[in-house]
Amino acid sequence: MRHILHRCHYHYTAIAQSPSTYDVLCIPKANIYRFGDPNSAQPVLRDVNWTVREGESWAVVGSGASEKTALLETLLGNMRISPPPPGGPFPSLSLKQSRPINESVFLVSFAHRQPAFSGGAFYDYTARYGVVREEDRVTLRQSMFPEESGLVRDSIKSFIVPNNFSAYHEHEQQDPTSQKEEKARRFEELIDKLELGDLLDLPLVALSNGQTRRARIVKALLEQPDILLLDEPLTGLDFKTRPRLLSLLHSLHASNNPRIIMGLRLQDPIPEWITHIALVQGGRVKTGDRSMMLNELDHAHIRETARSAASVVHTSNSNSEVLVDMQNVNVRYHERHVLKDINWTIRSGDRWHLQGANGSGKTTLLSVLTGDHPQSYTQRAPTSALTLFGIPRVAHATVQLRSRIGVVSPELYNAWPRARNMTVWEAIATGFDGGSSPWTRRARRGRRNWHARDGGELNEGERKWRADRVWEVLRGLGPHTWDGTAQGEATLVEEFARLSFAEIPAGVQSMVLLMRALVGRPPLVLLDEVWAGMDEGMVRAARAYLREGGAVVVVSHWEDEVPWGVDDGVKRFKLENGVGTVTMA
Repeated sequence: MRHILHRCHYHYTAIAQSPSTYDVLCIPKANIYRFGDPNSAQPVLRDVNWTVREGESWAVVGSGASEKTALLETLLGNMRISPPPPGGPFPSLSLKQSRPINESVFLVSFAHRQPAFSGGAFYDYTARYGVVREEDRVTLRQSMFPEESGLVRDSIKSFIVPNNFSAYHEHEQQDPTSQKEEKARRFEELIDKLELGDLLDLPLVALSNGQTRRARIVKALLEQPDILLLDEPLTGLDFKTRPRLLSLLHSLHASNNPRIIMGLRLQDPIPEWITHIALVQGGRVKTGDRSMMLNELDHAHIRETARSAASVVHTSNSNSEVLVDMQNVNVRYHERHVLKDINWTIRSGDRWHLQGANGSGKTTLLSVLTGDHPQSYTQRAPTSALTLFGIPRVAHATVQLRSRIGVVSPELYNAWPRARNMTVWEAIATGFDGGSSPWTRRARRGRRNWHARDGGELNEGERKWRADRVWEVLRGLGPHTWDGTAQGEATLVEEFARLSFAEIPAGVQSMVLLMRALVGRPPLVLLDEVWAGMDEGMVRAARAYLREGGAVVVVSHWEDEVPWGVDDGVKRFKLENGVGTVTMA
């Protein structure tokens, strides 16, 4: 394979090189290490030889989210490059004196979900469906211009501002009026192109996941970085929004306002305007032009697809137990009609793919399924009905429902407490009762014991079954399954179980929360964007594991993210403007 130039080109004078030959980025044959690791340690990425020239359009594609994201994090200075490139990885930016490099290069990542709260408390993510707290009333418009709304505070910054932007708008008050007018003009243009205009006066907590992603991109663009790194920007976006976003990114990149480098998954389509690709796989980075690298991508995707293939064929039984029965279910917020006469029956063993555009009501529908939505109580005959496990919703205690429905979602991930004393084993064990701790209060004072559904303590047989089941799930989905390594399985599983949940990588946290959803063998499992942040090996292991078991509803815009096909009897429930329809795959 042809290596791209080892030498970085710098622009020292106005007459030196033409703009078309500038090196925007240059890492000449180096290893990438975590800070604190010596050169004798195993590098995160080896022999990276990557040059981006002016006029080129690059995508970084990875079979694993962690390696791809590590390469992008390197560009922010969050990894150590050895030997370091002369003048830094951005030759042209290094010569600019207008602002520091860390304010010129932004990373907005959707590969790993962003925890909204870093403390140990469990945040009530169901509040978005009920009464909005005063501190959660911040609107999308206010979040874009918090300095003008008197709302500059950490919760807004952590929600939408890139992590590496340290001096949040400290210079804005000194900006000339013309600069503020230009920012307002740019804001209106971006909002229009990404169809966020109708959402500007809604609270942030009311936005769907896809709408929030678009808002984060707009916010980053308003800061006018020289280079914008977007990691998996297509994740969670519906089919209508993707071409709009890609068209906008293309026009911005073509005008260098800003330059765009995209991070994509192996299964993501490569935008037509991308001219060069960096493939991150197995700890190495292969780079080249589009035509040369597309063959590499095809071979890599074929290998991963073959490894993902499973021999288990699932069949659906039309006479099996009805778990969920919705009859003319409606959800309204004053004049907004979010769900309209929903009719949906889910039976034991069913496989469902829930589809719908961003803001179509998918998350609201899931909250009705779990019984978290306040209006789930109001669905009563004769006008409507909601039956869960053969009993009207109103007759269920919420804690009982949480023990019978396993859930993985962006909201749960963001809300999950990250207290350092919670181990991976304990996080998985919370899945039996759906809370945030597996132990009784007495256990925290010394003797450990399980929570029972009635608040008491479990008998010896139930305690033993739960402990055995946690280890069973760890053996089925633990680290040894991600790379196919069976050697030292027992030791690896035990070491992994003892790790602090808060300190493991974001993608691994997602896998642990999937284990939590499955550990109690719930009859119904809801998986909303479940693969976010997972490496390809994790996705492969999870897909194989999910082919057996109870009823599962997968929420995704991508067909190939559903673990089953037509032969498995998968069915689709599609939402469009609050109206649901059922189709076979």
